[in-house]
Amino acid sequence: MKEILSIQGLSKSYKNIRAIHNLNLEISEGQAFGILGPNGSGKTTTLSIVTGIIRQDNGYFRWFGEEPNAKQRKTIGSLIESPHFYPYLSLEKNLRIICDIKGTSNADIGRVLETARLSERKKSKFSSMSLGMKQRLGIAAAMLGDPKVLVLDEPTNGLDPEGIAEVREIVIEQVKMGKTLILASHILNEVEKICDHVAILKNGELLACGPVKELLTEDEIIEISCGDNRLLKKKLDSSKLVKEVDSENGMLILTLNESISPADINNFAFSNQLVIHHMLSRKRSLESQFLELVKEE
Repeated sequence: MKEILSIQGLSKSYKNIRAIHNLNLEISEGQAFGILGPNGSGKTTTLSIVTGIIRQDNGYFRWFGEEPNAKQRKTIGSLIESPHFYPYLSLEKNLRIICDIKGTSNADIGRVLETARLSERKKSKFSSMSLGMKQRLGIAAAMLGDPKVLVLDEPTNGLDPEGIAEVREIVIEQVKMGKTLILASHILNEVEKICDHVAILKNGELLACGPVKELLTEDEIIEISCGDNRLLKKKLDSSKLVKEVDSENGMLILTLNESISPADINNFAFSNQLVIHHMLSRKRSLESQFLELVKEE
């Protein structure tokens, strides 16, 4: 796949605060790439560097296989943090100013307003908009000029469920049209619904990176007990059936390896002359996995 963004050894500090440290990422054409992490993990700093808002301390990045340059900006649409517009100007007039800054034709304003579901409010003042509408106008501004890449920083932050759904639909629509998406969010559910690849950050460092279906897969968990839990735990620890075995309230909590079923565990126990008298299967939520991954060591 064609390289869109390559980040190598990127680091940035603010006095005594380390925002990101030695970050490496590779994003390819057509990917919906999520950068996921709690507040303060370095998401906004990363996107601010690659969009030219701030400079890194160390490392480098390339867009489309080239060093950053002014020409690239016309192919990258970005919304970093909250959108900023003139409050007493209409949506249409605000977008005209953005067009002048970008060097884009005003003829594109109608298209992006339609895409953002704001055509009927184009004459309304920005100050009269709801938070959800303001966010959608920010996305509309990012889409001016029909860029190949959209870089969105927490586009659903602070929105109600209806606003989140509206923004999500717009973003997914752009992905389906073949645009490359780079989306920063602290909301696991949004990344899961929109993105196909994800990088997870904590304290400015990369914890994990890969396809969403592989990285944030739902593990199956089995709660079991038998006449000798200690012996069963010892046997399972030396087997290839489980990722981990924990004890909880007199039960063994097993995280199964891929393709292993509860029936396999039952057969394994029986083959070791252990009779299971309690078994309960449950799924680990994606949220719990994410919280485990980013929790303090």
